Amino acid sequence: MREGLILFFLVCFQPLIAQISPENIDIVRDKWGVAHIYAQTDAEVAYGLAWAHSEDDFETIQSTLLAGKLMAGKQFGKDGAGIDFFTQFIGAPELVKDKKNELSSEFLALLNGYVQGINSYAVYHQDEILHRKLFPIAEDDMLTAFVLSLSAMSGADKVIGDLVANKKFNNPYVGIGSNAIALSQNKTSTGESFLAVNSHQPFEGPASWYEVHLNSEEGWNMLGSLFPGSPTIFHGVNENLGWAHTVNHPDKMDVYQLRMHPEMKDHYYFDGDIIQLEKKKAKLKVKLLGLPIPLSKTYYESVYGPTLKNDHGYFALTFAANQDLKAIQQWYEMTKAGNLDEFKNSLSGIHLPDFNIVYADKDHNIFYVSNAKLPIRDSNFKWNKVLPGDTSATIWNKFHDFNDLPQYTNPASGYLFNMNNTAFNATATNDNLDSLKYPREMGYSLSDNNRSVRFQYLMKQEEKLSYNDFKQIKFDIQYPDQFYFEEDINIIFELEPAKYPDIEKYLKILQNWDRRAERKSIGAALMKMIIVNAKGKVIDHKVAVNIVKSSQEQLLEAFGTIEVPLEKIQVHKRGEKEIPIDGLPDVIAPMYTRKMDSELKHRAYVGESYILLARFGKGLPKLESIMPYGASSKAESPHYTDQMEMFVNKELKPMTLDKEEIYENAARIYHPQAE
Repeated sequence: MREGLILFFLVCFQPLIAQISPENIDIVRDKWGVAHIYAQTDAEVAYGLAWAHSEDDFETIQSTLLAGKLMAGKQFGKDGAGIDFFTQFIGAPELVKDKKNELSSEFLALLNGYVQGINSYAVYHQDEILHRKLFPIAEDDMLTAFVLSLSAMSGADKVIGDLVANKKFNNPYVGIGSNAIALSQNKTSTGESFLAVNSHQPFEGPASWYEVHLNSEEGWNMLGSLFPGSPTIFHGVNENLGWAHTVNHPDKMDVYQLRMHPEMKDHYYFDGDIIQLEKKKAKLKVKLLGLPIPLSKTYYESVYGPTLKNDHGYFALTFAANQDLKAIQQWYEMTKAGNLDEFKNSLSGIHLPDFNIVYADKDHNIFYVSNAKLPIRDSNFKWNKVLPGDTSATIWNKFHDFNDLPQYTNPASGYLFNMNNTAFNATATNDNLDSLKYPREMGYSLSDNNRSVRFQYLMKQEEKLSYNDFKQIKFDIQYPDQFYFEEDINIIFELEPAKYPDIEKYLKILQNWDRRAERKSIGAALMKMIIVNAKGKVIDHKVAVNIVKSSQEQLLEAFGTIEVPLEKIQVHKRGEKEIPIDGLPDVIAPMYTRKMDSELKHRAYVGESYILLARFGKGLPKLESIMPYGASSKAESPHYTDQMEMFVNKELKPMTLDKEEIYENAARIYHPQAE
């Protein structure tokens, strides 16, 4: 029966899976289950990637594909319908239709290889398919999902969610923070250059990292990580160079309020004229009680772009991520770069809408750009506010060139970094750029945070760093002398304990704490409670006292004492495995948690995520990496939790780009579709 179904699906999917032969592709699994994929062409490697990643996490990949096919509502109900509306509102399917012909033949071949691989996996694993109408997947579905993802990463979903219902639907693409560090050889004691790839994404879900090694005879040899459903690595290391991403915060998005005609419905003023809005309907299907219920939601198109009506008026949204289809192609081109000039050339088109990029290479160059596709705006307007929607003066149609962006190449200090802080604190003080030389309307942040302040302090302690020094800095868990949270927690540390007898002990322990987020630390546990209870508050002395009182009450209720170490309330957990873990929000090696149950225990869900450290010297780069859980998201896999202990203990596993070594030490070598 199963063989008959497979034959039926093979016939139906024939146009989408018939071109690449799986026998030409090797999937080489190492002892940690990480997939190293080898083939003659990049397209064949992409096929192997789709197959291997599906073996490890087909369910999450499908959640991305469902969104690209406007089927999220059918599978996930109301929340999924919100994603389907978002995809249609930003015009993702139309962008794909209009701009697909601008993609290179090389990238389209890669995408086609991935599509063949994912459809082939679905044919042979029909019991894992979430929705019977999801497959086969086409290239356009994948491209639509990319536009959706990049728009969400740019924050468009939050703005739209606020406009629709004054609240946001869940955005899995927003990370809480990331680190990227590059040291040139004149800052190291080994004569090597160092790179830290250290993104802080969720440990699971559509925006979680998947580690993989891609190698073809067409010049592709890249180890790094990507999100579910991607045919290429987003950041990592090839034979010659590597880079890390962090999220940056320039002004990437503009919101306009239209000036509506008082009598003519759905008409607005623009440059003295009266224009009628174009009415549109997003077609949605929402799963309710197991049945797909067809719905529609009205939105509009104005001269400014997609437009929504709410109780306060009509608002339009304009941003770059839904105007350019080449971002995913640019990532692919970045992986194929062989030196700094080629890498910069791959960036020069500015197809990625945002993301800091910190780079190092075997020639000991280091480079950093606060990348963003930023419009050239009229300086007479406050672009970080809601803009007047009745004039062409607030419409933009040109973008800044790559050379206009804040960037550094080989500063004298020998180091570059970003920790989601301002681009104007990226190296030693004397080498930093002057923010006043950049247009205010670019909207670049001028703020630092706990991680960036602490990092700069540590860098001043050493003239040159050994590799162990580098690792100690990367895994640092101490706060600076002052806190740099959005909430002014410093006020709590200024309270005089003797004036507050009921919380005197709590304040004494907290204020005498060494500010290290160690799992055995009582002070760290008290600080964790402060951070949780201070979230979103404007803190004065009265509020500060109440935060401490609430924190104390919660600990006493749960444990009968406030002298509780961090390990009692914070763990790293997957399945049945549970391990106490270091880290608090916004230390260099941070940990963010969610409450697990009715007890006062939290589970880590965002933090270090994927870590890759590289040393560039003679020969291939020397690499070490770690994942929060393991290579597989399937509970029955031996690699579901096998990296957890190392992750918690800040240990890294050796990795390599050397083909001979990988084959020699392989745990398993096979072709896709091999049973």
